[in-house]
Amino acid sequence: MLHTRPHDLSHAMEITAVAKRRCLARILHIRRLMANASALHRALYSLHDVTPAKESLVFEALEHLRALGVTGLALLVVPDFHSHADLRAYPAFCARLRQALTADDEILLHGYYHLADAQPQSAGRRLAAAALTAGEGEFHDLSYDTASQRLTEGLQVLREALDVQPSGFVAPAWLQNAAVRRAVADAGLAFCEDQLRIWPSHGQPIFSPALSFASRTPARLWGSLAAAEITGRLLPRQHVARLAIHPNDYRSPHLRQAIARVVTRWQSLTVASRYQEVLP
Repeated sequence: MLHTRPHDLSHAMEITAVAKRRCLARILHIRRLMANASALHRALYSLHDVTPAKESLVFEALEHLRALGVTGLALLVVPDFHSHADLRAYPAFCARLRQALTADDEILLHGYYHLADAQPQSAGRRLAAAALTAGEGEFHDLSYDTASQRLTEGLQVLREALDVQPSGFVAPAWLQNAAVRRAVADAGLAFCEDQLRIWPSHGQPIFSPALSFASRTPARLWGSLAAAEITGRLLPRQHVARLAIHPNDYRSPHLRQAIARVVTRWQSLTVASRYQEVLP
């Protein structure tokens, strides 16, 4: 007959208790990861084409997004929209914009004129430009030197008019090239982006598809509404999803409603973030 010594029994019970504590700790860790799963998925919200030329629509969009609870909004400001809306000539607009900013908002440089100098030379680039914009792909075919000059001048306009230093650059219609990306980095900006990626000035590009709407024609409007129903559900599965809103979206009540649906859905699945929070 075997006899268990009290010392052995006590030791075995101690080992069992440790194992139980470790198992419980693992279970709690997994539960915390599951509870915070949405924190691993971020959403970036941006308002493009911020310019005095679209003042009423810009502030209508801002009011709507604030009412939806959007925080950390990136405002993409155009220094001189179509060469007739130099920010420095509109101090009342600039004062109103500064007043509307919150501590979590970001200002990004968005082109200079928001208007292309000429049509792209290659057929493929002309097709891409036509699909994404109506002649506004300003940085699509710019050389490094020209891009650098416009970036420098654009940053100066924003400093003089708004007293801000933008953290990044977004080319109109997201149309840019490798020379523009180099110019952005050399201008001291932290990043630029296109429709599929965020390009940090130092580090690897971040895959981050952007959802936006089109309203130039009825066909584009209804097509983008249909696409938004699909992409608006798929994009939150990405590590970083982007929603790009334009003032002209607010010309259509259908697009306004679609924006609200996407924002409401994403708020339950993602964490609203700033660009600086997703950069390496």
